Amino acid sequence: MKFRVRALAFLLLFTLLLPSCKKPQMTGEITLTDMAGREVVLPGEAKRVVSCYYVTTYAMLSLGLGDRLVGIEKKAESRPIYGKAAPALLSLPAVGSLKGIDAETVASLSPDLVLLPKKLTDAIPALETLGIPVLVVDPETGEDLRTMLTLIGKACGAAEKAEKLIAFNDEKTAGFDPEGEKPSVLIPGNSSYLTAAPSGMYQSDLIALAGGKNAFGGTEGDYWTEISYETYYALDPGVIVIPSGASYTASDLLSDPALASLRAVREGRVLSMPGTFEEWDSPIPSGVLGVLWLRASLFPASYSPDFFRKDTVEFYETFYGFTPDENDLAALFA
Repeated sequence: MKFRVRALAFLLLFTLLLPSCKKPQMTGEITLTDMAGREVVLPGEAKRVVSCYYVTTYAMLSLGLGDRLVGIEKKAESRPIYGKAAPALLSLPAVGSLKGIDAETVASLSPDLVLLPKKLTDAIPALETLGIPVLVVDPETGEDLRTMLTLIGKACGAAEKAEKLIAFNDEKTAGFDPEGEKPSVLIPGNSSYLTAAPSGMYQSDLIALAGGKNAFGGTEGDYWTEISYETYYALDPGVIVIPSGASYTASDLLSDPALASLRAVREGRVLSMPGTFEEWDSPIPSGVLGVLWLRASLFPASYSPDFFRKDTVEFYETFYGFTPDENDLAALFA
């Protein structure tokens, strides 16, 4: 009788515990939590990858995974780095843009993984219905960039390369503390110089790491914010940096009579971020070079343009597998 009671008690305990037991992970299976908080399970490292966003295409290149891409974003021909580092990308099918993607084209490529920006999360149900794993990324800050690189590295079996890239960026940007007052720097938006980067944007981190202070950093926000001419004069930045992808030029800003008395204009401190290779003023793997370019522009006595060019060569040789052209390097401070 006692034996029967003990047996029943054991059976009851086993039954209670059974629902809480998780399915054992299969050998080689990769489980990730993406930047939308979703659990993504891959049967193994992704060998065929579709990138719907130039930032994730850049990430794949920087991790030595360009040959795994089977489809990329539209307008690839507008990205100089593809022609320099991986010309074969230019012949890959275009799957979409930040405005939307073509799920049918994606499916036809039989990918193991789709890298999707958070702005396109509406496309997830259609892709998952087709049995295609989706990894959502949202690299809007320096820390988010690190997270994205780590996720992609793990998904593709390139975790060590991601760690090496992150360590390189940390090493190059750490420990710079110039003496004296930090220069006040304003970075306007791509579409209009009557917008600026507030405190919550990646560009604010870029300025700080370069040794400056964001002139518009007292304003909260994580997207380009409209500013008036009056605000320009209230901020009176010492340096203005035009983004590499801007629809206007430094000459346009300098010739605007409403800004003629601005300190940066009077002193000729309106700079244009180079777009020779990539958009260094944005949260991409080579964004460290945007930090270093601005540092060399602000503090040439502490970090010279020649040192910057050497760091640029080291970066692209190490992570993109090509040596920058001397003419391209010479033009970075033209």
